[in-house]
Amino acid sequence: MITEQLIWFIDGRYFYKSITLDKVIHLANTHKMRVKIIIDAKVKSTQRWYWHAMVGDSPTANEDLVVINKKKQTLLKALEMSAIKAEIIVSESADHIKTINTELAKTNNGLLILEDTPPKQRHPIFQTLTEINAPVLLLTDKVWKENINAIGAVDPLHENDRPAKIDEHIVQHLKSWEDSLSVKWKLIHCCYISSVLYQYKNKVLSMHQDGLKEFADQFRIKRDQYKLLEGLPEEALKSYINKNHIDILFIGLVNRNMLDKFWVGSTTSNFLYEPPCDLLLIKQ
Repeated sequence: MITEQLIWFIDGRYFYKSITLDKVIHLANTHKMRVKIIIDAKVKSTQRWYWHAMVGDSPTANEDLVVINKKKQTLLKALEMSAIKAEIIVSESADHIKTINTELAKTNNGLLILEDTPPKQRHPIFQTLTEINAPVLLLTDKVWKENINAIGAVDPLHENDRPAKIDEHIVQHLKSWEDSLSVKWKLIHCCYISSVLYQYKNKVLSMHQDGLKEFADQFRIKRDQYKLLEGLPEEALKSYINKNHIDILFIGLVNRNMLDKFWVGSTTSNFLYEPPCDLLLIKQ
């Protein structure tokens, strides 16, 4: 089982794409579990973010709720047709993180599902992903293959100021998905060599290869399940994902410090802006 609880957060403005529903059903069917769905009915977009609370019980706000409730019933019927039990909460709270974390706290581990949207249309929750107390599965409009392919981006030498536990958790999640969904996976570590160090290229690559092997041996990972790529992570990983038709990238979601809750790491931020595939964002 990849998680004890699936929580799907839906932006009430756009609701969801059919491919997202298909993936949620696939995950729920695998575990025979109830899906908890939170539909945000609070946020409204024009040129900037506005809240229904600013206009009280306006006709527009009430009409939007009617539309959302109709879509809720349609969603329930679609899930029932796939024998999926679901609980749907229509939330009018402006504190999305509190609403989500309250539900996540009801079990020992959970998974939050979000649908990706173009950056300018994104829900405010994308600005505070590091405050969510669970891994976040960001779903794009790319179809999963019958046998899902995944990679985990690790940094066993901890050069990018990230906790060592992140890599351990990435491996744990990969193995859990393998057991539950027969996911085929591989660990990837990227090594970028600047022009200043280029004369020592072979030595640097050897050091990184040794570090990756030591990390893999620690978790009994076979030699064909890990690979060292040369280049900037945001470039090397994207190229590998496209060439090998990867469905999901497991990657760390990190705060550099407690004062900067929006910073999630340069590589992860790059992928969040334009995901090359689905992302499983894993915190420490």
